[in-house]
Amino acid sequence: MSAMKCIVALLVVAYAVDGISGLQAGPVILNPSMTSFSSAIKGGHIAANVETELFALPAGEAGFITEQWFTGELAHSDDTRIRIYIDNETTASLDFNLFLAHGVGCPIAGDVPDLPWQTRRIAREADGSVYNTYRIPFSSSVRITAEIPVAGAFWYIVRGLRSVPLTVGGFQMPYDTRLRLYKVENVVLQPLDFVTAATTTPGRGGWLYQVTLHANSTDFTYLEACFRVDIDGRPTQFLSSGTEDFFLSAYYFNKGLFHGDHSGLTCKQSPGQMSAYKFFEDDPVLFGKSLKLQWRCGESSQGADGCPNSFHPPGSEYHHSKMRYEVDGKHGEKQKVGAHPTTATLYTWVYEYEPIEEHN
Repeated sequence: MSAMKCIVALLVVAYAVDGISGLQAGPVILNPSMTSFSSAIKGGHIAANVETELFALPAGEAGFITEQWFTGELAHSDDTRIRIYIDNETTASLDFNLFLAHGVGCPIAGDVPDLPWQTRRIAREADGSVYNTYRIPFSSSVRITAEIPVAGAFWYIVRGLRSVPLTVGGFQMPYDTRLRLYKVENVVLQPLDFVTAATTTPGRGGWLYQVTLHANSTDFTYLEACFRVDIDGRPTQFLSSGTEDFFLSAYYFNKGLFHGDHSGLTCKQSPGQMSAYKFFEDDPVLFGKSLKLQWRCGESSQGADGCPNSFHPPGSEYHHSKMRYEVDGKHGEKQKVGAHPTTATLYTWVYEYEPIEEHN
């Protein structure tokens, strides 16, 4: 069997909180203590492989970043690395590839004919320009840096708010919420292997917010895989009936690229490369104490781990999908062929907080 690559990047968001009970729905009322901040760099210079400061907000009131925009050399490299240090961290809790954070996993030259595109949270508006409106909370201060493998000029904008309650998807989040990034990079998967995209901080509740997947293979049959989630020790729940279904498309993305507020396909290239994103802002996946998100390299048609083909109440036995192109597998199980050895990268962003009952 020829070797191949399947790169998976998953983006999930979790909130970590102290001192306030629960999520609250409803609008935030403006008051005079609320303030905004903004900063820009025009034609700055960044040296190769040197961590360069883009922005630093001194200690003060709690708040959150509302928008970041990048262009110039920062947005011309597949390997631009952004670090965000929250509250005087010495190791950045958010450390990510710039384009994967914007739903783009394929080499950046690959989707240029599709430009420009824009959604509520992420956009690629020009050749070498990306922005996002992720809300990144902090308690007192924040510092942002960039690092790229080649020297060049760059342009950058950041904005945010202070003394304003953080809201996500219509909910007011608990105070001291934190955005966490879970990463698994360049893991090699054999057919039907599972890969864990995120196992959240033990004992903290939160919100699965966004998932980005980049996959590269000799064909697209790995898309048969279903996404699964384990929440608070309860039986496994299926988040999708297939991979492209998870991103609210169908039939191996047979109508090509799209970019929506809820989901999008940012790249599809033969013989088997794609990248896509899915936001959970309007259909929250919440957890009280733990969350484990998993993807798979292809899908089995039978057995305890297979994707179901009928409804089953939690804890009950269920029937499994019977797929095309089946061959005898180990232990006498039928398996789906077509998925091949896979290299996977997964990003999982999660907003995390202390269990709600601890604040009651």
